[in-house]
Amino acid sequence: MPPTIYWLLTPVSIAMNRFAWILLGLCLLVIPSAVRGNAQSGNTPAPSSSIASPTPSPDQAQSAISAPITYMLTPQRRTQAIAYSRLRYILYFVGTLLSLGIYVLLWRAGIAVVFREWARKLSPRLFIQCLIFVPLFVIAITLLNLPLEFYSGYVLEHRFGLSTQGLASWFSDWGKSLGIVAVAGVVLAWVFYTIIRRSPRRWWLYFWLASIPLLLTLMLIEPYVIEPLFYNFTPLEETQPVLTGKIEVMLNHARLSIPPSHIFEMDASSRTRELNAYVSGLGASKRVVVWDTTLKRMAPDELLLVLGHETGHYVLQHIPKEFALDEAVALALFILGFFAINWLVKRAGVDSVGDMASLPLVLIVFTLLSLLSDPLVNGISRYYEHQADQFGLEVAYGIVPDPNAAEAHAFQIMGEEDLSDPAPSPFIKFWLYTHPPLDERIRFAAIYKPWAKGKPLELLPRLR
Repeated sequence: MPPTIYWLLTPVSIAMNRFAWILLGLCLLVIPSAVRGNAQSGNTPAPSSSIASPTPSPDQAQSAISAPITYMLTPQRRTQAIAYSRLRYILYFVGTLLSLGIYVLLWRAGIAVVFREWARKLSPRLFIQCLIFVPLFVIAITLLNLPLEFYSGYVLEHRFGLSTQGLASWFSDWGKSLGIVAVAGVVLAWVFYTIIRRSPRRWWLYFWLASIPLLLTLMLIEPYVIEPLFYNFTPLEETQPVLTGKIEVMLNHARLSIPPSHIFEMDASSRTRELNAYVSGLGASKRVVVWDTTLKRMAPDELLLVLGHETGHYVLQHIPKEFALDEAVALALFILGFFAINWLVKRAGVDSVGDMASLPLVLIVFTLLSLLSDPLVNGISRYYEHQADQFGLEVAYGIVPDPNAAEAHAFQIMGEEDLSDPAPSPFIKFWLYTHPPLDERIRFAAIYKPWAKGKPLELLPRLR
């Protein structure tokens, strides 16, 4: 799937995502994939003394024998997966082009200027002007993009049997997403234009600095404010007490403190047939979420490997590491954007960059820079996702009888259910993939077993 910082706001269009991406983080072009929580998605150190190594049952022994070593689909399912993936890739780039076209239209047709004039007539205060200008601007973009949004978020998902969501529910989510983007957009546009007007030469640096705490705040409150708007959450210990206990053992082995009261089941089946599980939040808001679709399709050992991957992002400090790297990329792009926007504004008939009517031009520049930065940012993400796969295997060693088979099976099941591309082109992998291709992940899961060769673990000992 194309990377998006609004994976929770399903369904949000590619073009609207691009708008939210830029407006909600002009200097934060990417939220680290570790935060998005997209799951699979010499002596050998012994397991913790409090954890006994279980004896494989006959069924588990047979599972180990039949564990996949590569991503395999039936001919029919493979054809569907390829067709679905190709359409998604096309929609990503078409959505970007459509976004650019919409921004150009709002600029060339003078629509942004009209919205600005309405805002100026109603109040001389910048914040009040943003309260008027930004919602109008967001609504205009959303309505112009609605046909593609509807096809991408509703028609395509139903066509390939991935969605369970009715039309009324889809439009309800669409409206919620619109409201969230509009509200957040007002705040950020106000901060953005305040900084520009006070420091026309260094706004790129000051806004970049200012938006960091804004993003951290969003990450902190997102589990409590945004997620419940779209899904219902039930404490997993109420419905799956045995599984909750196993998850606690896994978390303790990973030295990750998340109480059972923060382990939830999410009703993803109300909208999709796809599978996922993730760890989200920061500090006291940190929690484990398992989709009910995943609970129905995966065995406990497979689910534990999925969560082992997710815990790896936390215990290996992927969030601050990737955050820092992405911020470095964003700062470089902001510097480029500063020069590009100033050059464009001089030739566009807009008063200045501090004029709110410049927003379409700002978005044009940062849409292009965001697109061009995708390979670098996604390459960083793929590195950490591979490391999380490795950590999942290591942390499950001694808890799950055959972690290799469990992880390979988990990836296989997710690929089958989510219609993951069995053979993405090198270009698509380079440009769009935030995770290694599924076939690579399964192959690694099948062969990485240092304990079988008397070699030390590479990642888990760092916690000791």
